[in-house]
Amino acid sequence: MALPSPALLRALALSAALALASGPAFASLERARAAQARGDLRTAQIELRNAVRAAPADGALRLALAQASLDLGDGDTAEKEARAALERGADPAAATALVIRAQLTLNRAREVLREFAEPAPDATGPLAGQVLAGRAQAQAMLDDRAAARRSAEAAVRAAPNLPEARLVLSGALLAAGDRARAEAEVDAALAAVPTNAAALLRKAAFAFERGENAAAAELVGQVIAAAPGNVVARAQRAEILMRMGQDEPARADVEAALRTAPGSVPANYLRALLQLRAQDWRGADESLSRLGANLPNLPDGLLVLATVKRALNQGAQALDAAQRHVARRPEDPRGARLLAGMDMEAGRFAPAAATLNTLVGRGTADAEAFDMLGRAQLALGRPREAAEAFRQADAMAPGNAALLSRLAAARLAIGDVSGMAEAANAALRAAPDGPAARLMLAMGAMNRGDLAGAEAELGRLDPAARAGEPAKLIEGTIKLVRFDTDGARAVFAELLRADPNSVPARIALARVANTLGDAAEADRLLGEALRRDPRNAEAVNRLSAVAMAGGPRAAGARAALEAAQAANPNEAPLAMAVAMLLGRLGEFDRAAALLQSEGLRAAPGQGGMAALRLSEVRAAQERWGEAEAAARSALAENPGLSLARRQLARLLARRGDVRAAEILVDEGLRQSPGDTVLQATAVGLGQQANGLEGALAAADRVAARPGAMPAAATLRGDLLFGAQRLPDALQAYAAAAQHSPSVQVAQRQATTLAALQRPEEAMAVLRDWVARHPGEAAPAHSQLGQMELQRNQPEAAIRHFRAAAEAAPNDPVVINNLAWLLQERGGEAGRAEARRFAERAFFLAPTAEIADTFGWILARSGEGARGLPLLRQAAAGAAAGNAPFAPGIAYRLAWTLDSLGQREEAARVLEPVLANAAAFPERAEAERLMSRLRGG
Repeated sequence: MALPSPALLRALALSAALALASGPAFASLERARAAQARGDLRTAQIELRNAVRAAPADGALRLALAQASLDLGDGDTAEKEARAALERGADPAAATALVIRAQLTLNRAREVLREFAEPAPDATGPLAGQVLAGRAQAQAMLDDRAAARRSAEAAVRAAPNLPEARLVLSGALLAAGDRARAEAEVDAALAAVPTNAAALLRKAAFAFERGENAAAAELVGQVIAAAPGNVVARAQRAEILMRMGQDEPARADVEAALRTAPGSVPANYLRALLQLRAQDWRGADESLSRLGANLPNLPDGLLVLATVKRALNQGAQALDAAQRHVARRPEDPRGARLLAGMDMEAGRFAPAAATLNTLVGRGTADAEAFDMLGRAQLALGRPREAAEAFRQADAMAPGNAALLSRLAAARLAIGDVSGMAEAANAALRAAPDGPAARLMLAMGAMNRGDLAGAEAELGRLDPAARAGEPAKLIEGTIKLVRFDTDGARAVFAELLRADPNSVPARIALARVANTLGDAAEADRLLGEALRRDPRNAEAVNRLSAVAMAGGPRAAGARAALEAAQAANPNEAPLAMAVAMLLGRLGEFDRAAALLQSEGLRAAPGQGGMAALRLSEVRAAQERWGEAEAAARSALAENPGLSLARRQLARLLARRGDVRAAEILVDEGLRQSPGDTVLQATAVGLGQQANGLEGALAAADRVAARPGAMPAAATLRGDLLFGAQRLPDALQAYAAAAQHSPSVQVAQRQATTLAALQRPEEAMAVLRDWVARHPGEAAPAHSQLGQMELQRNQPEAAIRHFRAAAEAAPNDPVVINNLAWLLQERGGEAGRAEARRFAERAFFLAPTAEIADTFGWILARSGEGARGLPLLRQAAAGAAAGNAPFAPGIAYRLAWTLDSLGQREEAARVLEPVLANAAAFPERAEAERLMSRLRGG
C-alpha cells in the first residue's frame, strides 16, 4: 500500500503558492486545498488537474496532482504525473517516491525492482532512502522477506530521519515477529515527523492490537483532522469504533471514505460488516458483491459471505463460501461451526461430524464446537462419541444447563445411568427450573425400572413443561410399561390431536397397537411417521422387518418404505434400507439400481457403504466380476471400512487368489491391528488355505501384532474349542488370561471347564474374576447364575442374576432372567418384584421372550386380561422365528386363555403344540391342561 506523505504535500503547496501568486492555476490550487480540507479528494483532484492545465510546466503542481491521485487509489494518473514532475524539475526524492508507490499500488513490484536499482552501499540522503524503502516494499510484496529486511535497514542507514524508511523497516520487523522493535521504529518515525500520517496510523494499529481502543482512535483522529479525505484513516477509525460498539460513528467514517473512494475495498467491507451487525442482509450482500475477487483475500471475507448468504436462504452459495473458508483456515472454529451448522440443518450429520472432528484434531475446537459435535454424533446414532464431545464442551464452559442436559441424554443412551444422573443434577443446579434435566432424570428412573421415581420427577415439572410433548411421551410410556394400554393410548392420542404432524406420537401409538396385537394399525402409524420423517430409524427398521418377514403385512410395509424413499431420494439410510430389502427379496437388479442412484452416491459418507452393499448384491447374483469391482470401489472410497476389505478378500479367495486376499487383510491389520472383523477374516483365510493348522498359524500371527489385544486373545482358544480339542483350548485360554485378562477370556475358560465336566473349577474361575474385577462382573455373574440353575440352586442363581442386573442395569436379557426366576420362586412378594424387573426389561427390549415373561407374571398375578396381549405377541413372535421356547409360550398363552374363560381358543392354541412329539419343559403341564379342556 502507498505510504502518504503530508510533509511532501505541504512543501509542494508552499512552492506552488510562491510560483503562482496569481492567475487561474492559483485559483484552482486554492479550491483544491479547500476541497482537501473538507475531505473531498475527488474535487481536489479535479481542481489540481485544472491547475496543471493552466501551468503545465510546473513540476510542483504535477507532484501535488500525483499525490492526490494516489490518495484516491488512481495509480495510473499518479505514476504519469509523478514522472512528468520529475521531467519538470520537481524534487527527485519526492517524485521518485510517488512513482514507486504508484507502481506498487498497481501491483507492479517486479517493475520497481527492475527500474530502480539498489543504490551504492555508501549512498545516503532522501533519494537513496526512498529508493531503498520502495525496493523493500516491492520485495515484501514478492514475499522475499530477507531481501526486504536488508533493503529496509539500508534505507534507515541512508536516511535516518525519513519516515518512509523507518516504516518499511517496521514492517520487516513485524513480519519477523519482532513487534517491540517494529513499534520502536514507528516511534522513531514520529519523532522525526510527528504529523506523518502513515506513522500515526501504524502506531494506532499497535494500540488497537493491545486493546487500547481509545488511544488508537485518538491517533487516527489526528490524521483525519489534518486530512479529512484520508480513506485509509477513515476505514481504520471505523474498525476501531466498531470494536468499541460505536456503530453509528463508525458508519459515518465509512460513508465519508466511500464518498471519496466509492471503490475502496476496506470501506465497502466495513460497510458490509456494519450492515451484517444490523441484520441488513440485503444491504450486506450488495456491499460484498462490490468487492468482487478481493473478498476471499479479506480477513473473514468468505466467513462473512457465508453468514449473509445463509441468512438470505441462499444455501448453495452459503455452503460454498463456508467450505472455502474452512479449506483456507481449517483451524478457525467459527468457520467449522458455520459449515457444520449448515450441514446439520440439511440433515448431513456425517460431514458435519467430520468437519468438527478435524477441528478437534487441530486442537482449536471451542465449547460450542464440541457441543455441535455431540449433537451431530447423537443424530448419527453414536451416543458414546456424543457423550465424550459434550463432556469436553462442559469442561470448557461449565455450568451450562442446556449442555449438561444433552450430556445427560447421551450418557443415558449408552447406559451410564449414574453418569446421566450426575449431569442432570448439575444441570438442575445451574437452572433449577430447567425441564430438560428433569426429563432426563425421569427417563433414568424409568430405565432403572423405578416407574414411581419417574412419575415423581414428572410431578416436579411446571405445568407447561408437564404438558409438553417430551413429558407426555414419558407419561404415556410409563403407562404402556405398566401395560395400561388404554391410558397410554389416551396420552399419545392427546399429543397427536395437539400436533397432527407429530412423529413421536405416531411412533408411540404404533407401540401401543403392536402391544395389543393390532399389527395393521401399527404398520399404518409407522407408514404415516415415515412419510413425515423419512429419517426416523424406528419406523424404517420396523417396517423393514415386517416387509422381510413376509405374510399379509409385508406388501403394505414395503409400499410405505418405497414411497418414502421415492419422495426422499437423498435420504441415504432410507435408500440403503430399501436396497437391502429388495436384495433380501431377490430383486437384485432393482436393489443394484438403487445402490447406484445419484441420491445415494452423492450422500456424504455413504459412497463406501453403498458400494459394499452393491458388491454383496452382485455376489448374490454370482456376477463375480461386478461384485469384485464394487468391493474395490468401496475400499477406495473408505480405506478404513473393514467390511469392504473383508468382502474383497473373500471374493479374491473365492477365485483362488488366497495370497492376494491375505495381503489385503494384512494391509488392513497393519493400520488397525485390533479390528475384530479383519482378525476373523485372516483366520478364516488361513483355515481355507490349510485347514485348522493354517487357521491356528494365522491366529498366532494376528495376535503377535502390537495393538491386537485384547480382541485377539481368544482366537486360538476358540478355534481349538470349535474343533473339540478341549484340553488344548483350555490351555490357550489360560495363556490368554495371563497376558490379556478379560471377562470374555474368563467366561471361555469356565465354559471349557464345564464341557470337560469340571464344574467346580469353572465356577471358581468366574468367582475369582468377580472378586478381582467387580466393575466388569455382570457377564460372569450371569454365567454363574446359569450354572447354579443347572445345579438346581435357584436361590444362589437369583443372587447372581441380581448382582448381574445391578452391574448391567440396561441389559434386558439379564433383567428378564432375574424376573423369570423371581416369579418362579412363587409368592406374592416374589411376583411383585419380578413384575418390576419384567416391566423394565420389556421397556428396554420388547422381544417375544421378554413379552412372555411379563405376560406370564401378569397372568399369574390375576391380571390375565392385561397379560393376554403380551402373551399373544410373544407367541406370534416365537412362532415366526421358530424359537425353541415357542411351545412353552403357547402353553402359557393357553393357560391364560383358560383362566379368562376362553377355553375353545385355549384348546386351538395347544393342539398343534401337543401334536408335535418333541419334548419341552412344560409338556406335562400342557397335557394336563388339554385333558381338562377336552374333559370340560
